This record gives sequence, C-alpha cells and structure tokens, in this order.
Amino acid sequence: MKYQNFLFLTTIFIGVYMVYFPGIEAYEAKVFTRMDLVQCRVWAEDQGSNRIAGDDGYHDCSGSDSDMIIGTGSDGPNDRYWIIVKVLAGTDDYYHEAFTNHTCVCVMGNFKHIKIRAHIIDDISNCDDDIACFS
Repeated sequence: MKYQNFLFLTTIFIGVYMVYFPGIEAYEAKVFTRMDLVQCRVWAEDQGSNRIAGDDGYHDCSGSDSDMIIGTGSDGPNDRYWIIVKVLAGTDDYYHEAFTNHTCVCVMGNFKHIKIRAHIIDDISNCDDDIACFS
C-alpha cells in the first residue's frame, strides 16, 4: 500500500510541476549575413563575455548559404546576449544593444565596415531576411 501511495503522490507532483512550470525555451537569434565577398564568423556572448553559441571558424558570409540560428540556451528575465561579428583580415563589431528575446538579425557590410540590424520578434519562425535586412 505504501508503494501505491508513493506512486500516486509522485504522479500528482509531476502533474502540478508540468502545469505550473512549463519547459524553458531558450532565446534564439536568426542571423542573415549579407556581406560583400568576405569570410566572417558570428557568435553570441552572454553578459560575462563568454561565447555561448555560434561559429567556431570563418565561412563565406556573402549570401543565404551562411544564414544561421544561434540558440542561447537560456531565457531568464535577467539574461542578456550580444551578437558578435568578426571578419577575416578585417574588423569586428557587435550589436550594441543586448537582446533579451527572440531576435531577427541582419549583418551587412564589407571587411572595413560592418552594419548590424536587429528586430525583436515573438517567434523565430516569423523571421525572414525582408524583416531583418530591409525594414
């Protein structure tokens, strides 16, 4: 009888937990790279300047083949993230405002100048390059 009570209470506890504490969904940034014939890498850093997601190496950033989604792994109310871009044999830059939500990002420019545009969105699937780069 004790085992049945244990299973019953465990089931109730798990049910209450699932209702009041739903799964945590990490923030994501969809990044479109529209740069002029350059190699670049794009990554996200947290508020402690720790790299948390993104590129490990350089790749072609001149077209749609280089679009990516960067997941942050967390979405706490005080979590802030920055998108960093570094161009091979050139400059590096970051989006100067931290993002604290799903974000649609466009990286444009060349090896001398990088322009980063960002738009907060409610769902990462609603992000496209028209929103990020041309609005």
